[in-house]
Amino acid sequence: MFEAADPVPAGLVDRIRLSVALAGRSGDLDSELARLTVHEAALARGAPEESRTITFDSSSLTIMIRIDSNADGTVRVDGWLAPPHRCRVEISMADGPVTTDADADGRFAFLSVPRGTARLVVRPTGQSGGESQPGPFGIKTVVTPALML
Repeated sequence: MFEAADPVPAGLVDRIRLSVALAGRSGDLDSELARLTVHEAALARGAPEESRTITFDSSSLTIMIRIDSNADGTVRVDGWLAPPHRCRVEISMADGPVTTDADADGRFAFLSVPRGTARLVVRPTGQSGGESQPGPFGIKTVVTPALML
C-alpha cells in the first residue's frame, strides 16, 4: 500500500547509504563543506547526457570537475583545484572510496568510476607519510555535497 501511495524517491536509499558510510569513516572535525555553485550539462538533442561540469566552493578551495560518460557505462572525472596544490582527492561512494593525487597544478583524474551517488573529499597531503595537515593557503579537508555520477 505504501509503495503505491508514497513510494521512496529514486536514489534515496543510495544517498542514505553514502551518508552512513561517510559518517563511519569521518573523524576529521576540521573538514569544510563545499557548496555547489555551478552545474552545466552538455546535451545533444534527443541524446542522453554526455558531459557535465560542476563547480564547488568552500572558504579555502574551489573544486571544478568535468564528468564524461565512458562507453562501458562508467564515467571519467577530470578535476581542477584553485588555488592549485598537491593533495589527495577521493571519490567516496557507498561501496568505498576511490583515490588519486592532484598534481602541483591542482589537476586530477579518475579514468573509470562506477555511476552512482558520490562525494568528493579533498585532503591536503603533509610532507611526511601522507598525513593530513593544513596545506598551502591554510586549506583544510574539503567535502562536497552528494552528487550523481
